[in-house]
Amino acid sequence: MTLPLILIAGWGYTAKAMLRLKEALDGHPMDGHPVKVTSTGELWQTQSSGALSCSPGLSRYAVGLHHLLATFGGRVGVIGWSMGGIVALETVREYPGLLQRLVIISGTARFSAGNDVLPALNSVEGPGVSVSVLRAMARGLRRTPDNVLAAYYAKVHAPQGVPMAEVATRSQDIALLDRDELLQGLDYLQRMDVRDGLEKQTVPTLVVHGREDRIVPWQAGEWLSHALPVSHWRCHEGLGHALPIQAAALLAADIRTFLA
Repeated sequence: MTLPLILIAGWGYTAKAMLRLKEALDGHPMDGHPVKVTSTGELWQTQSSGALSCSPGLSRYAVGLHHLLATFGGRVGVIGWSMGGIVALETVREYPGLLQRLVIISGTARFSAGNDVLPALNSVEGPGVSVSVLRAMARGLRRTPDNVLAAYYAKVHAPQGVPMAEVATRSQDIALLDRDELLQGLDYLQRMDVRDGLEKQTVPTLVVHGREDRIVPWQAGEWLSHALPVSHWRCHEGLGHALPIQAAALLAADIRTFLA
């Protein structure tokens, strides 16, 4: 199957983070279909608060993705990394007819644990990040945003480490991020829960994770894959959260097989 593809980078990143994956996918014959890169921050920025009144119950991120999907007329595949995957799951729950394939990279149905106790990894809740961690990040963003983001990027790239090229351009990349959107994104991650209705989601989905992920434990991805009725699960040893950046070729191979 050849489809236009939308690639969505997650919290703290611009669309630039998905360019390596885009290039890897561009090496596959797509029959001229476009591969578009965006980010959760860009989806948020495209929508005014007034637009939300037309889509009650949806986040500003999902409204942005809905409008983007509508331009493709229902024949499109969405590839969401980290928070980008959560936004994709929120959107497909409301508009399942607007996409034909879904890929969730390093994703989860619920990012936050909902309280200060991390649930057991084998619990029905699925693993989640403590609310206190997200609140501490929000406080830090208001005071020392560069330090908060640097610590976050270190965890994203673990265990391999942040590439020197990314370190060299970090200040320029951070300058492109919207501080208000970053805070809204942390609030979104704290409250968003897309577990309800997963059993009704029939869009074929590929869930891909790294076994060494230090942002979203791989068990969260496995739980999500098992909860979806039409799902394929891939877990790669020795890799962490930054699959689109550090393992673009491997990820592209998974996606091409899934779309075939």
